[in-house]
Amino acid sequence: MLGHLSIAAISALMLVSNEPSTPGASVGVGNPYPVSNYKCEDGTHLAVRLLGDRASVSVNGATEVELPLMGPGGTTFSNGRQTLSIVQGKLSWGVGRAVPSECTGG
Repeated sequence: MLGHLSIAAISALMLVSNEPSTPGASVGVGNPYPVSNYKCEDGTHLAVRLLGDRASVSVNGATEVELPLMGPGGTTFSNGRQTLSIVQGKLSWGVGRAVPSECTGG
């Protein structure tokens, strides 16, 4: 009887340990558009979320601004005043006619 109980207990433990983890435990699950943080040369902090046809950008912790994709290249997002560019993996941020500032992070 004791042998059968031990086998049942071991079987139960094996079943519990083989259950898949909860979806919330996986990186990126539930958020297909993760936020990437950048610091620009001019001191600006950006939280960027690329959404395909637009980018959502929070500047220095402010409310996010959505910037539409400009042109067919898929690397420049702008609302005419604020511009986010990604060229060969390097991100830059510009406001108005000022020279864009290079940003690092991601």
